Amino acid sequence: MFKPSPALVFANFMQLPTIVPKAVWRALRVVSIASALALAVMLALRPATAMPLFWGLIVPSLPLVFMLAPGLWRNVCPLAAINQIPRRLGITRALTSRRLSQGAAFPIGIGLLICAVVARKLLFNGNGMATAGLLAAAMGAALIGGLLFKGKSGWCSSICPLLPVQRLYGQTPFIRIANTHCEPCVGCAKNCYDLNPGAAYLADQYDPNPAYRNFRSFFAGVFPGLILGYYLVPSPAEIGPASTVMQMLVYMAASLTLFNLIELLGSKTRNLSPVLFAAAAFSLYYWFTAPLVVSTLSSLSGMAIAPEVVATLRGLTIIASLTWIARSLHVERLFLRRELRKGVRDGSRLAPIVIETMRLHRGPNDAARKAPVAAPPENEAAAAAPADASTQPAELCIDPTGMKTPIRKGQTLLEALEDCGAPINAGCRSGVCGADPIAVVAGGERLAPIGSDERATLARLGCADGTRLACMARIRNAGPIRIDLKREAIPAARETRKPEVVPFDASIRRVVIVGNGVAGLTAADHVRRRHPDCEIHLIGRENHNAYNRMAIAKLISMPTGVQGLHLLPEQWYAEHRVTAWLNTHVSGVDTQRRELTLATRETLGYDRLILCSGSSAWVPPLDGYGIEGSFVLRDADDAMAIRDYMQRFHGTRAVVLGAGLLGLEAAQALAQLGAQVQVLSNSGQILDRQIDTPASALLEAHLATQGIHVMTGADAARLEPGSEGRVARLVLKDGRQLPADVVVVCTGVRANVDIAQSAGLALGRGIIVDAQMRTSAPHVYAAGDVAEFEGHSIPLWAVAAEQGEIAAVNALGGKRVYRGHVPVTALKVSGIDVRSAGSVHAARPGEFELTQSEPAQGIYRKLVVAEGRLVGAVLVGSPDEADEVIPAVREHAPVSTMTALLERGDWQQHSVALAA
Repeated sequence: MFKPSPALVFANFMQLPTIVPKAVWRALRVVSIASALALAVMLALRPATAMPLFWGLIVPSLPLVFMLAPGLWRNVCPLAAINQIPRRLGITRALTSRRLSQGAAFPIGIGLLICAVVARKLLFNGNGMATAGLLAAAMGAALIGGLLFKGKSGWCSSICPLLPVQRLYGQTPFIRIANTHCEPCVGCAKNCYDLNPGAAYLADQYDPNPAYRNFRSFFAGVFPGLILGYYLVPSPAEIGPASTVMQMLVYMAASLTLFNLIELLGSKTRNLSPVLFAAAAFSLYYWFTAPLVVSTLSSLSGMAIAPEVVATLRGLTIIASLTWIARSLHVERLFLRRELRKGVRDGSRLAPIVIETMRLHRGPNDAARKAPVAAPPENEAAAAAPADASTQPAELCIDPTGMKTPIRKGQTLLEALEDCGAPINAGCRSGVCGADPIAVVAGGERLAPIGSDERATLARLGCADGTRLACMARIRNAGPIRIDLKREAIPAARETRKPEVVPFDASIRRVVIVGNGVAGLTAADHVRRRHPDCEIHLIGRENHNAYNRMAIAKLISMPTGVQGLHLLPEQWYAEHRVTAWLNTHVSGVDTQRRELTLATRETLGYDRLILCSGSSAWVPPLDGYGIEGSFVLRDADDAMAIRDYMQRFHGTRAVVLGAGLLGLEAAQALAQLGAQVQVLSNSGQILDRQIDTPASALLEAHLATQGIHVMTGADAARLEPGSEGRVARLVLKDGRQLPADVVVVCTGVRANVDIAQSAGLALGRGIIVDAQMRTSAPHVYAAGDVAEFEGHSIPLWAVAAEQGEIAAVNALGGKRVYRGHVPVTALKVSGIDVRSAGSVHAARPGEFELTQSEPAQGIYRKLVVAEGRLVGAVLVGSPDEADEVIPAVREHAPVSTMTALLERGDWQQHSVALAA
């Protein structure tokens, strides 16, 4: 209890116990509201009884509850319960005020508290009717806040006058109780206490925005003066109301001055002075109020209480204060270590206040002292002079912008570029889409080596040997690195590598490729590499050249348009003599005559045909789908249409059907537009094909912090329009209704087999192909999402690229064989690293799982082992380990190669029976 463990301290509400069933909490909230209303009536009608009860027992108990078990009050507070009634009834307008949530609310709450304390001395102590009015006004304000604003942002987590006291004393609770109010969590508050009570106040104190964090310290500094002023300033009857107010303000000013003086003299950490002043205020309050509490108890019970009880209460509160100080300072150290770990190990961006605190006040060997901050050289000679890496600044120099930014071991260059706002495109973040190639001018030896996926992608892009994909270039060793955002800064690959010389069939004069996604583009590239003379025709139904389809969700939240997603420059097509047919549809194929008929009524003959027609969004049976405001998300035009609709009709509520990779990325993009987002999964978790239940729980908790609520086991029944004909709500099969301004369906894909049907090709769910990507018709090949190999179609970018290459090689007479693919996925949601490879669960006899979980740190690792070899992995919050584990899973490496990883932490083994 004295020094809580990090796992307990930073557990979120999903990891904390509710103590009693949620139904009990709901019943207690009803009792709480009824009691508050009854108390207000008693204060008005029977003040002689109610005033001592209210001011002598109820109010004095609150700071103690806030310190010992704040979750108890958060669950049964009558104001909070009243505030949540509109949401429970579905009648809230769910507005969002960024100004309130980003800083204005807390000083309003401070002002209301100070006014209430001063008014108590002036009026409320002797006027039951006024006190009843105060309580009724607070309940009314809480109700109005719930009617207008989403979640608790209209009262409990914003302007409630009790909130500053709750935040101050609730930062290190002795008893932790999970919040049961917010179902679902709607991400309504910054650094929400109900979401993570252990980290909320410290996250406030170390927030990058000084205007946001400084009011927390201001309140801690002024609070002891407010207590002393209330108890020591003579009553208004003695000195008059104006003098009473002025003297109380003097006490507060003196307290704040002393606080700032201590800060100026050198407070060791950000939270030291606030903790000391909070403890002083707590001890002072109970020193003065202990006699009132004892007197009230004696009066209400009719029993005499010994005077020694007052001294005992005072002593106990001082002991509690000292214990609380020690716990709070210990937790702050844990918090700073956690933040440092994020920065050094996970590559998260640290707030400057965190860096400065740790640099100034940690030990000389601490990693924070080695944080990369260095002045630029005074002259070019100094810059050019050789120096040991340990003495050079660990910074990234970015050409041609001239920007410089600190870098950390374990960070990827993409993360560093995004942190400093450099113009870089992020795609799959796993090295297969090719969205972020950069030229590494110097310091490349400090980066992790190139893996197989990255090497294959760079080859497809025709990049030079010094080029890297920013998402895969992870920093391994400290020191400076210089890059150029223009990959052309290094001579093109064809000028630095010997051209590949392969025999080709000169009788093949024309190759037609249908589909200009990654499979089609890769096929075109490899046809040209191996056949310098033939015609290549690339037919695409979209009016864009090949773009990074894995990043289309970004088009919802970003104004760049599809231009920023193009995989290759426009001149690539001319340079490689590829004829691109954009916005063109194929209406039929005659395999006997080797001829395509286009929807324009033109015909196009071929010697070899490669079908890479991809897949389309699949929409489950859903009554009302198609009304204005309902969308699928499959291509760039879909994403830009959603963005346009949200702006034109001022959408603030979005529902995403489907909790797969694309659904979650769409949800984040909508949240970045300011929408309140709900994601529906018809299974018991999210990403059920990619991760397991524990990983899903961690991811759900993270999404909640971004205002994205996940509903599992939810089946959509129909969409209903509003009065203007646009979508207004989504109704579930169990009868629940979800308000929605836009509904985005991301429930899977279906292969585009229309062309194959016209050609009479053998079909399953896709076009059936053999290991050489041959279809049932001679000279016709298929690759990518549309191809079905051994009963499976795998809609993954890396699979499409590999199959496109194999189809191209074999179409020209090669004998390349497709041997299947170990699925690898990476979630592209900021703030959390989620990856998986191979099998998610042990499923066959002899297989077992090794798991390691650190939920408070946001870390979960699972290895699936079969016959002593790695066949699967799920990794959350472990980017460094992922770079090691994912290639090992692909190669089915012996588990013994993971010795270093297995020696870290406490791993648990689970058999197939337990995993099933």
